[in-house]
Amino acid sequence: MSKTELERGEERGAAGQRLSDCASLFTREEIGSVSAERVPTGFPALDRSLNGGLFNGLFVLGAVPGLGKSTLALQIANNLSGRGYPVLYFALEMNRAWITAKALCRTDFALHRQPSFQAADLLKMGKQFTDQEWERINQARELVERDGRNLYLYEQGPELTHIGQIRQHIRAFRERYRAEGGTRPILVVVDYLQILTPRDASLKFSDKQIVDDNIRELCAIRDQEQVMILLISALNRSSYNREISLESFKESGSIEYSADVILGMQYQGMQYQGEEWPKGKNPFSLEEAKARNPRKLELTLLKMRYGQDGVRIPLEFYSGSSYFQEPEGTEQMQPARIQELREKFGAWPVQYHDGFHQKARRLRG
Repeated sequence: MSKTELERGEERGAAGQRLSDCASLFTREEIGSVSAERVPTGFPALDRSLNGGLFNGLFVLGAVPGLGKSTLALQIANNLSGRGYPVLYFALEMNRAWITAKALCRTDFALHRQPSFQAADLLKMGKQFTDQEWERINQARELVERDGRNLYLYEQGPELTHIGQIRQHIRAFRERYRAEGGTRPILVVVDYLQILTPRDASLKFSDKQIVDDNIRELCAIRDQEQVMILLISALNRSSYNREISLESFKESGSIEYSADVILGMQYQGMQYQGEEWPKGKNPFSLEEAKARNPRKLELTLLKMRYGQDGVRIPLEFYSGSSYFQEPEGTEQMQPARIQELREKFGAWPVQYHDGFHQKARRLRG
C-alpha cells in the first residue's frame, strides 16, 4: 500500500475502514505494521498458551489470599527485567524492602535448589547469619542488582493511591524511555486492583463503581500508552473454597468483558472437592494441599480474547523460597487434560457465543 493510499485510508477512518484496505496489510511486506511483539514470561507452557507471551493488553491474575499471586507477578517482572524489558511495578500492598527480600530469596533458591533463608529472615532485626549464609546472600544480591536494573518499584503513598497517579507515572516514564531511544514493550504491574482508591475522593462510589472506573482507565492506559498491563485482583469470599471461574472475581462484570486475558490460580485438584472422580483419585483436601512443598498449583486461562481458553498450566510453588516453576513434563500434560475432560463430559462439541465466555452446553443433534 502506497503512502498516498495510507493517507487516504486515514481520511476515511472517521467514516469507517474498509475490510479490503485492512486485508491489504497482510502481505509479506506490510504485515509488520499490524503484528505485535510477544514477550515471554519465563514460563514456557504459559507462553505457549498465550501464543508466545505477553502483548499490548490487559492481563488479570486472580487467586485467593496467600496463594502467591504477587510472588508470581514479581517473578515474571524480574524475568522480563533481566532480559532488558522495562517493568513498572506499582506495589500498593508490599513495600520495597519485602519485594527485594523476596527477590533475594527466590534467586538464592534458583541457584542452589535448596532453601537457605526466607524473606522474613532478611528483615528480622538482630537475625544472625553464618559466613556461608552471607556468601549466598551476597551472591543472590549481585544477581538481583544485575537483573533488576530495568525493574522500577513504586510504593503506595500520598503520591500513589489512585489510577490517575499511576497513569502519570507511566506516561512520564514512557516519554523519557522513548526519548532515550528505548523501543522495547513496557510491562506495567498493578498490585492490586481492590486497593486502588477513587480518583475523586469526594464522590461516594460503591465498590463496584470504583472497580469499573479503574478497569476503564486501565484499558485507556493500555490503548493510549501502548503498554502491557498485568493486574492482580482479589476474588469473592464465597469462591474461596470452590473451583475458580469468571464468577470468582470481585465485581467481575467489568473485568470479564474488558480484560484481554484472565488467569485464575488455584490448587491442583480443586475441581475434585467432595468427589471421587476420576476413578482412583482421592477427593481434594485443602489442608493437604497447603502442607505440600512444593505446593501443586495451576493457572487456568478463564478468558483468552485472541486464542484458546480453558487451558490449565500446572505450577509448583516453593512458598518459603518465593519461587515458582513449571513441573517437568508440563508439555505432555495438556493432551491428558483433554482426555480427562472427554471422560467427564463426553465427546460433545462446545458452543461459544461471539467470544463471550458463557457456560458450555451440549448441542443437540
